[in-house]
Amino acid sequence: MIKNPFAGKSTRTKTFAVITLVALILLLGLNLAAFAMGVYDTVFLDLTSEGLYTVRDMMVEACHDVFYLEDGSLRDPGITITFCAEPDVLLANYVTRPIYYMAIALADIYPNLTVKTVNITYNPTAIADYKTTSLTEITASDVIISYGTRYRVASALSFWNSNDDALYSFDGEYKLASIFLSLTLINQPAAYFLTGHGEDYYDFNNPESEMSLDTSYLVDLLTERGLQVKNISLDEIYKATAEHNAAHPEDKRVPSMPEDCAIVIINDPKTDFLYDESQALKFGYVSETEILDRFLTSGRGSVMVAKDYRVTLPIFEDFLREWGMEFTNTQVKDDSQHIVDGTNSGTTLVADYNTDEASYGFSIYGEYATLESAPRTIVGDTGYIKCAFDDSPNVGEAGTLNVSRIYAPFLYSSDKAQDYAYNADADAYVDLAGERGRRALAAVCGRQKLNDFTATYEYSYLFCAASAEFFSASHLGNTSYANYDIVSALAQNIARLDTRASIELGGTSLNSYTGFGGKILLNSQMSAEEVEVNGYDETGHLNLIRVNHALTTPIIVIFTIIIALLPIAVAVVGVIIRVKRKYL
Repeated sequence: MIKNPFAGKSTRTKTFAVITLVALILLLGLNLAAFAMGVYDTVFLDLTSEGLYTVRDMMVEACHDVFYLEDGSLRDPGITITFCAEPDVLLANYVTRPIYYMAIALADIYPNLTVKTVNITYNPTAIADYKTTSLTEITASDVIISYGTRYRVASALSFWNSNDDALYSFDGEYKLASIFLSLTLINQPAAYFLTGHGEDYYDFNNPESEMSLDTSYLVDLLTERGLQVKNISLDEIYKATAEHNAAHPEDKRVPSMPEDCAIVIINDPKTDFLYDESQALKFGYVSETEILDRFLTSGRGSVMVAKDYRVTLPIFEDFLREWGMEFTNTQVKDDSQHIVDGTNSGTTLVADYNTDEASYGFSIYGEYATLESAPRTIVGDTGYIKCAFDDSPNVGEAGTLNVSRIYAPFLYSSDKAQDYAYNADADAYVDLAGERGRRALAAVCGRQKLNDFTATYEYSYLFCAASAEFFSASHLGNTSYANYDIVSALAQNIARLDTRASIELGGTSLNSYTGFGGKILLNSQMSAEEVEVNGYDETGHLNLIRVNHALTTPIIVIFTIIIALLPIAVAVVGVIIRVKRKYL
């Protein structure tokens, strides 16, 4: 028989016992609700003076067309933002915290934006699809933004502006909006094989041809990088431009690469490019190499060249020379570092990587170059490239103040390599008996332009290999070598179209106090009025007080009060019950 605990008790005692029970149940329920809210949702108050954790209306407006179609329906597929660490790690780091909050805030606005977190330490395969090479390192602080098969991997630090290793403004809204717009371009970027000069290309009408089979691996890696693959001749460009100008005399254009072009591939040209000297001074005349030059200087895309050292193309080589590429007509052999073939001729070289961490090549294949037993990259039947710039590998572009061209070797021979020159009498390449040394088998020239509007650099690239076999199936199709991975990573890097997509946003459109970029980090004690009066130096620039905020003083006070209220409330209820039971 169970004894009634309230037997013999007064009505007042019973009432307060019930009140105590109800209070405890409510307190437990409130605790569970708070716990669930912390697990399934993020609630926060942004009391930072910069508004670090608030998405501005301009950001929402700029991204509206990214998530909605013209008819008002949601775009499908949507966009996924994947963070490579768990929420507690992201929130504990002042660099990743604002990025994570920004993503969550946008996900609350746009139903087709998904925010995911993965622990890549315990689950490295979760981000395998986003690696440009098999050894690419994606770190826990990286952010992956994906749209269908397209994606960008951005370092958390790239969302900030910094100076001398100190962060001074959060530029995450502009950075993320730029990536959104880049990924959702209506016209998918394309890689164009250039034809008309005897180049090798993929013939879509005859995919079983020898030429198509030899370029099929290059087509595959370009497609994997999210590019369409097309063919085009400069003659077609001339004709299309003439037809447009005839039909639209009020909107005359000069010949140029198509708008969707991200990469031009010139694979083993055998005849020279055209240049009509008699037309050179006429208004509107654009030579074939000038089309390529304008394409590169516009910053819209990049050019990849594989050229046979035995073929002399004066006009085309003059164009390459202006971009720092001096092709030699000698063959490179290396008996100390080559693939042994049937003739053991030393012409299929095992390339050395550029181990200079500041070099462009290292930024592409550094994960290979740093391994003790690095996967090999081969370059067969090759000449070499010298820097055509006289005094320095870094030269200013003529007629500009903020543009430079930077030459850098991409792949080397060993320091035991030897030059061989063609001997017409013997009809063979013979040893020049000159000094042995390292030769650049492939090189890249990067055009770097400082955008005054966004305060960021824009890049376009000319990549050259001194071997007609560089993009061939014999190189890219052999899984024993790293060629496929390296060329794939190269294509991924030089095909960026972010600046084209984000140009309308501009660095100033998402700014706070200044037009430089991002939300400036201020001293948390300075009010907006104090900033206007005291925050600028004599030149009119904002004095940047480098403060990396975690929680500001006001929000710490609020959270302390909220956290303290619950135990205080319990204590007060307990005291009241105790007093009433004992004295009332």
